[in-house]
Amino acid sequence: MEKEPHHLFLVWLIFTGLVFFTLFASWHENILVLLYAGDKSRISWVISLLYLMITFHCVLRISYISTQLNATQRIKELLQNEGDLDMYLRNGRVHVNGLHVLPDSVLSDYLHDLIYKTTHEKNNDNSESNKQNGDLLDVYESRLKKPHDIGWFVTDIMVKLGLLGTIVGFVLMLGTVVNITDVDIGTVQKILKQMSSGMGTALYTTFAGLVCSILAGIQYHMLDRGADDLIDTAKHLSSVYVLPKLKPAN
Repeated sequence: MEKEPHHLFLVWLIFTGLVFFTLFASWHENILVLLYAGDKSRISWVISLLYLMITFHCVLRISYISTQLNATQRIKELLQNEGDLDMYLRNGRVHVNGLHVLPDSVLSDYLHDLIYKTTHEKNNDNSESNKQNGDLLDVYESRLKKPHDIGWFVTDIMVKLGLLGTIVGFVLMLGTVVNITDVDIGTVQKILKQMSSGMGTALYTTFAGLVCSILAGIQYHMLDRGADDLIDTAKHLSSVYVLPKLKPAN
């Protein structure tokens, strides 16, 4: 089933809208106030800032991958609708039947390199040729997904920062009873208040780290799935429509 134009971007917008609605509701109910006020280590602020930065990075990547998917869909329709394909290179662009020029995109670049390699290589064993074509596709897959590595790294960092906040909270909680010599009602009340503050730091930072890492992970999962769809389409088009029409060099 064909997907609508900018399907990936629209799905991300729906997801992000739900996230911001939840944040607004949490702010209205003073949940965010409790979170940031109860975290004496301020690690929750750091985690939130990282999440905002990584969301901005996702905006750029989602827009790019979505545009590439649209261009891929146009190329797919063009190749499928042309009866007898005659693909050749001219001025660094891929021409189809002398009537069409493939739009600038990752898929066009891949087909350009594939056509150039196939038409300039000597007659090779089919298995070796298929392996080289797979290696070329792996290069483009790496180019698409490599910018996502920073996102997965920061997602993991947010979890670790949450765990660090847990340790800091327990240190603050247990530090209140180290130097206690006299125990009375006032001292016990003070200890319980300080222990509650330390426990709040531990729980709030853990909560912030887990929630933000999950939300960031969902976004980068969307990006990886979009890149996989693009690569799968490139593999299908090259195997079915392009390679059978190309003749290797003698």
